[in-house]
Amino acid sequence: MAVENFFHIYVSSLSGGQIDVFDLNADTGEMSRQQSIGLSGKGLPLAVSPDRRRLYASVIGEVDGEEEPRYDIFRIVSSSGALVRLDTVKAPARMAHISVDKTGRFLLGASFPSDVIAVHPIGARGYVQETPSDLRAAPGKAHQIMTDASNRFAFVPNFGAALVMQLLFDERTGTFDDNSPSNFQQPAESGPRHVAHHPDGRFVYLLNEKEGVVVACALDANAGTLQEIQRENIMPDGFEDEPWSAQIHVTPDGRQLFCSERRSSILCRFAIDLQTGHLSGRLLQDTDEVPRCFDIDPAGKWIVAAGQRTNRLIAYRIDGDSGRLEETGSVGTSDEPIWVEIVELW
Repeated sequence: MAVENFFHIYVSSLSGGQIDVFDLNADTGEMSRQQSIGLSGKGLPLAVSPDRRRLYASVIGEVDGEEEPRYDIFRIVSSSGALVRLDTVKAPARMAHISVDKTGRFLLGASFPSDVIAVHPIGARGYVQETPSDLRAAPGKAHQIMTDASNRFAFVPNFGAALVMQLLFDERTGTFDDNSPSNFQQPAESGPRHVAHHPDGRFVYLLNEKEGVVVACALDANAGTLQEIQRENIMPDGFEDEPWSAQIHVTPDGRQLFCSERRSSILCRFAIDLQTGHLSGRLLQDTDEVPRCFDIDPAGKWIVAAGQRTNRLIAYRIDGDSGRLEETGSVGTSDEPIWVEIVELW
């Protein structure tokens, strides 16, 4: 009897206030709901620990009619991928993005409405400590925060300030210092939103939300700074509305880049030159309305995208050579899916 292999999909919902857990058949792309577990408020982005034993959720809670930002902490059951709630702690601000550093000892958060970034120590059992080890101002509407593969540097796209903060990260203390230069500047009103790191560590790709552009950058591995090498438009030809770009990911083999665009409801693909980092061969794929979030499985075979307005996940098979997408199935989600995370367990 053939053994079926599965990845696990975690989908946070804004209005639904819960995380839906789906199994993704690694051979067929078929998805099936395994679990829905409530959050302590409205769902925001998710992050998974490097050992894949903990899942962290950014949440908008409420106390006496007032908003209370929180982190919900869950244990991932290794045998099934199911979630078990462990704890909830207050966050210093509503976080538009969270990530875990490469050691698994710190949770990083970027706040769009409060213009701050934060680092929280994570205890030995995976519990987030409420008191930050670092909390500092961001120039304007911080939208994402994550360290590079070396864990020595962090990059923070700032939507409102039209720049990417370039930071030094101390993994011993969980604190930041400004790099030099401290910012990677972008055109005014371009709206830097998210970055994706190439797996070989030499390139970083920035998605500018309001510009509808991907910026390919060379990463100086010693200095931790970015240098622009190319800009490519992701919008459909002749599209006249203002861009509303969302997420960006690179396949694990480093050969392809995908990003989502909400106004036109498309997924955009580019081929990546492994020597130069340059992008070419743009392909556009229509998808569900307002594809705010998507993820690529750890094998680079599947993309799973969520329509925030349709409350649906769609799985696509990625052609490893051409980059073309083939829809293989769909499944309903809770209201307003806002984050998709695909995890492979042992």
